Amino acid sequence: MRIPGLFGSRAALISAVVVLVLLVGWLFAYEPVTRNLVAMDPVCTYCHLEREYAPGVRLSFSKPHPATPKKGEEQARCVDCHLPEGWWNATYAYTHIASATDLFGHFRDRDAERAGEWIPPAAARAYRVRDRLFEYDSATCRTCHVESEIKPKRKRGQRAHAKALKNKDTCVECHDNLAHRYVELRETAFQKPEKAGR
Repeated sequence: MRIPGLFGSRAALISAVVVLVLLVGWLFAYEPVTRNLVAMDPVCTYCHLEREYAPGVRLSFSKPHPATPKKGEEQARCVDCHLPEGWWNATYAYTHIASATDLFGHFRDRDAERAGEWIPPAAARAYRVRDRLFEYDSATCRTCHVESEIKPKRKRGQRAHAKALKNKDTCVECHDNLAHRYVELRETAFQKPEKAGR
């Protein structure tokens, strides 16, 4: 009895080509499908309180971003601010939905918790998001906003943006409570590492 080779039969070759085409299609579709279908606002607000996060159900302690969209613009979706662009970053949506990030991803060393202080869950969430935005240079903000092109109307804003450009500050260092319930900044927030030789 003769054993056919790996692609000895026509059916095996067709099957391999179909699997390859599906795999390549999945690689190209993974991020757009994740950002536009899987990580939609209704999916996020299934667990996270709608009154804090959904633009249509806002209360006084939260507001949509941008507050008044210009013609042709839309309100930012949860995914626009909380999920950086990129194929690998899209995986975070699935691990978060499966609660892997909630169960295992937040055992990081937070100063106050190591000191024994209790941190309310809303504050802990805000600290994690701020730390992440700071660490990644506000990457999700920069997908829509170009810092050098922002022209504030008030003098105070113009001076602040000029200073931020000069010091290479990131968006979240000033815009820390943009859309959600107000949470005080930690004293240790936004600490830049000291440069060697100082």
